[in-house]
Amino acid sequence: MSADDVFNLADALTRVDDDEELFQTLAELFLEQAPLDMAATQAAMDAGDAEALSRAAHRMKGAILQFSASALFEATKQLEALGKAGRIDEAKPVCARVTHELQQLMTALNEYIAHRPAA
Repeated sequence: MSADDVFNLADALTRVDDDEELFQTLAELFLEQAPLDMAATQAAMDAGDAEALSRAAHRMKGAILQFSASALFEATKQLEALGKAGRIDEAKPVCARVTHELQQLMTALNEYIAHRPAA
């Protein structure tokens, strides 16, 4: 699967006025924070805490938006809604999808960083 299948680079760069250095900085920050956000999401799932799940998914959704990663964005949006509705049992497969999609985005961003020409 290519990065283009995971996130829309052209759209993401438009969000930062085509500033590739800024985009790379945002990607690096995201790569540091995303595992922590996913851990918080999983902890909320494990604890059966729908409110904490909703908050964690909302935080992730905001961070993901900047990368135009539509599949992951939609999954976190659904996870947030399920948390708000207190439907933890229904959130389990969605959380698994978020984990999978997040890993794909992180891999794609790491590949982008590794192959981006030096400025």
